[in-house]
Amino acid sequence: MIDLMASLEEGPVCACGAAVEEGQTLCRKCHALARWLRRQARRRKASRRRGETRRPAGRPQDFAEAGVIWT
Repeated sequence: MIDLMASLEEGPVCACGAAVEEGQTLCRKCHALARWLRRQARRRKASRRRGETRRPAGRPQDFAEAGVIWT
């Protein structure tokens, strides 16, 4: 019989208690959760941001300021 289970004494352990590969600090599930949390934080920040603040500096706010005649 082949024993594929790694004991906790053999190598590094994740914060949740799962064994991880050499050089890794988080297991696959914890790494995916951390990635998801970072992505959600960026989405929340982007949804709070107003469109006006994303314009480059010095850009006119409307057509009249820009001098556009084809409005």
